[in-house]
Amino acid sequence: MNISEVVGRKVMLLFHSAKGLESIGIDDQTKYCRIVGFDNIGLWVENPHYEETPIRHPDGSLIPPEERERRSYMAHILIPWSNVQAVVHFPDRDREQELESEEVRPIGTYL
Repeated sequence: MNISEVVGRKVMLLFHSAKGLESIGIDDQTKYCRIVGFDNIGLWVENPHYEETPIRHPDGSLIPPEERERRSYMAHILIPWSNVQAVVHFPDRDREQELESEEVRPIGTYL
């Protein structure tokens, strides 16, 4: 098996440590996520619900704190190889079910 075969698929990632990854939504040792690419630095994964709160208007002026609203974006996140302990692929899983299914699994959470 080659890592290129799992691009576009949901996999389970096990991490050596989630230290330093909390700000991008990785706060435990196991995550289910879709692989969107890879390079010599690490794995690119999809986070369909990355949230942030903009503090500036498009013109550069500050948004008053009481008017700031959280926004959700699709994000592709680079996970360094040094954080990845294992990649678990499920070759017999139906791809359509994989796209539609967001149920919580007993181990790990979804990005």
